[in-house]
Formats: sequence, structure tokens, C-alpha cells
Amino acid sequence: MNTEEPLLSPRKAWPLRSILLLLLIVAPSQHAAPSGKGLFQITPPVELSRLANEWEPQHALILSISFPEAMEDLDIARNFVNVLDAAHLYLDIYVFCEQEKHKEYAHFLSLIHHHPRVEAIMKKTHFIDSRSLLRWVRDFGPIFGFGRNSQLITIDMVYRDPMKSLEEEALQLDEPLDPLRDFFNLHGDAMPAEVAALLEFEYEIPVDIVRPPVSMDGGDFISDGQGNIFVSRQTLVRNGGNRSELEGVFRQYFGSKQLHILEALPGRTVPHLDMIVKFLDHETIVLPDFKESAEEAINAYHAELSRGARSVIDKNERYLRKHFPDHKFLKMPMPPILFKSREEIVNQAKQSFVKAVALDKGVVAAEKINRLTDLQLADLEKAVLTTIRKELPKADLSTSESLDGVLRHYGQLPLDAFIDRYSEPATRYRSYINSVFLHAKDGRQAFLVPQFTSSGVGESTSFKEWEREVERVYRTAWPEAKIHWINCDSMVSDLGFIHCATLTVPLLKTD
Repeated sequence: MNTEEPLLSPRKAWPLRSILLLLLIVAPSQHAAPSGKGLFQITPPVELSRLANEWEPQHALILSISFPEAMEDLDIARNFVNVLDAAHLYLDIYVFCEQEKHKEYAHFLSLIHHHPRVEAIMKKTHFIDSRSLLRWVRDFGPIFGFGRNSQLITIDMVYRDPMKSLEEEALQLDEPLDPLRDFFNLHGDAMPAEVAALLEFEYEIPVDIVRPPVSMDGGDFISDGQGNIFVSRQTLVRNGGNRSELEGVFRQYFGSKQLHILEALPGRTVPHLDMIVKFLDHETIVLPDFKESAEEAINAYHAELSRGARSVIDKNERYLRKHFPDHKFLKMPMPPILFKSREEIVNQAKQSFVKAVALDKGVVAAEKINRLTDLQLADLEKAVLTTIRKELPKADLSTSESLDGVLRHYGQLPLDAFIDRYSEPATRYRSYINSVFLHAKDGRQAFLVPQFTSSGVGESTSFKEWEREVERVYRTAWPEAKIHWINCDSMVSDLGFIHCATLTVPLLKTD
């Protein structure tokens, strides 16, 4: 029995043959539609007058939702309802969803039905029957620009990461691959075509769709409205690592003047720049003021992640200040990485041990072990304790010291060693920068900003202080903007917040 949580597999060097294959995949002549029958062709570039800016007046807000996912975790559903409640005051909202999931669809609508502003919300919200989609519409949705003939241009990148399947095969991960994720990715790759068709139909405006030979998530793309484009080093690598070639694609398809490569946050997280960099207008850049935890790191891994996050943030700031010396830089608080406490890690070690013994002794069936409720887990612990006391009469699991003694008796990893080697399955960052700016036709403005809470008194006080500073920073650039706080506690482990889950459609100047 081994209660130690598996460590992340180290990355291995790829053979030249795999790298050459990757380069062929990264710049394909076409990529498959979800059906596998049709093809979305890589297209020639269309001359842009400019890219759209996130802070300019907007037509609408776009969301995507998986009803089964939302109904499995009602916190996700409530988060969507809160976004609808705030956003309907400013824009029309289009929610791309699969309406064939009729039971979950009905359940979601029932949550809105009981909202005190249900009529106003539903008047501005339009559910678009689409396909099964992840909620991270920023990543697979289009990037908007304006053509020379005043038409709206939707730029559709390849969403699927062609490195991923090769990497997973090379590493031979112990954990099973998730074919459902690939299914969602394929559907996400088709979504920009649906957006383009919807906008042309709904607003009777000319819309062109352009597909460049670049693989990228929208959350890792930032434009300053002046021809500068920012992506992370991970996106550069994902596209073969040749900077001059990637610059050429951005110049041809995005009208960029210069490509800037920044660093994304370290750890097992989503490597997107929209967590740590934001342009509020042409000349105002918001960067994080990273707050390291006041408590000593539980182990070397936690300490290294915090050090790495600080290093990345500082390195990006130095680069930006050097290359944009005339810009205004604003610093926004960024809470510490959310790590499990020693008590939580000890409890996890105990739970892992209890499950291992229960399976070994036949106390519980393997197919049920990971579906137990908290109450059932408590009962299982009692049953296991009764069993091991037949071999170890004084066995006790109620304290760290007694648990450590039991682990050592059974030849398991000592508790201190378990804690020293412990790593969370995801690096949980919290970012106030990952917000979305709403700009109504009549000039009204608002920010939807992530909000985080804590059961600890000290951290709760810090959150309130940080929120006041966040509001001050946003209003420095947009003094009339209203701040709508959206609780994002349920999204922390999902590695994305409000900006990741939303997409704004720019208003054509002819309107």
C-alpha cells in the first residue's frame, strides 16, 4: 500500500523525429471540423485596418456553457447567473450551448427563473443552440478586427494544442487520457464559425472569417491597439519555436508591428497572460503586485512555486517598462497562491491510507471508493480503524503523531516525508486582473471582477483591503466605470476566471 500522491512526471527531451512531426502539425494546410467530414481551411489573410480593443464600445457579450457541467456543480451555474445579472445592464448576451441537453437546460433556466431580475435578464440573454462546449470561450472564440472595407473580421486560430497528444504519448502518463477533452476542443475549433454567422445574421453587418496557421488560446493573446501583440513563451513553443515565422503570421493576419514574448505563471496551471497582464487603454498597463503568504511554505515545492511566480511577474515588468517607457503602469494586488494547509495535507494522507487499507482488506469495493460522501468516508475510517486494531491494538488516527506511528508500522511513507513531497494537482492562482470590461453603446462602462473569500479572519481582512485597491486601479483609467464583483471561489481550481469565460463583440463604427 502506498499513500504517497504521485509526483508530476518530468518532461523528457523529444527526439528530432518528433520535433519535425510537430512542426508539420503546427502549420497545417487545414484542420478538421468536429464531424470529421468537413474541413475548415486555413485561409489567406485579409488586410486589417486594426484589431479591436477590449475597451471600446461593444455590441454584445458572448458566453459558452456546458449544461451538464453546470448542473453537476451548482456553483458553476450560479457563477454564470451572476455574470448574466451584471452584464445584462450593459449589453445583449449570447450564450452558446447544446440545447439537446434538455433536462440540464431546464434546470439552468429554473435558476434564472427564481432570480428577482429574471425578466430583465431574459430579455437581454439569447441562448444559441450550438454544440458541446467548454466554458472557456475566450480561448477558442475568435479575435476581432476591422477590415479595410469596414467589415468585422473574426480571426479563428487553431484551438487544439498539437503538442499535447505527442507530449502525453512521449511521457506515457500513468493517468488515463481524457478523450472528452479532445471532443470539446474539436467543438471549440468550430465555434468561431458559428459566432461569425450569428453576428452577420443578428446585426446585418458584413463579417469575414479568417483562419491563420497558428495554434493559440485566446487567453494568451494580448493587443495594445497600437500594433503590439503579446503572447507567452509557451505559445511560441506550441507553434514550433521559430519566432520570426510566428511574427510573420501575426504581421500578415493580425496586422501586428511587433511581437512581444512574455512569461506565464509557473506550475501546473493554464499558461495564459490574461492572468497577469492587462491593457486598460492604449497607454495604461496593469500588472500584479504579488502577495506572498505570511506563513512559511509547507515544503520546498510550495516555496519554489511562490518564488517562481514572483520571478515571472518581476521579469515581465522589467521587460514592459524597458520597451514601453512612456506608458502608465498600475499595480494591482494579487493574492498568494492557494495552497493546502498542513492540516489539510495530513487529512489527505490519512484518507489515502484509509482507502488503501479498505481496498486491501475488502472493506469497500473499488468501484465505490472514489464516490463516497464525507459521512461515508467518516464511517469508512471507523471501520478501517476497527480492522487495524486487530493487528495494532493501540492504533489511533486522530492526531498527526498517532497517524505517523500507524503509517510507519505499515511501512508507509512517514508523515513528514509525505508533507515534504506533497504537491497539489493544480497550482491555484487568484487574479483580479482576469476581469472583463463592458462598454455599452450609450457610453456606460463596467468591470466584472473576480472576487475571492476566505474563512480565515486575517485573510478576509486582506481581501477587503485588496478589493478597495483593485477598484481604485480600475477607476484610475475609467473613473465612471461601475465595478461588479463576481464570486469566483468555485473557479480557483479550474484555473480561470471572468476574462477566460467571456468574449466581447466590438461595435462597428458605422452603427
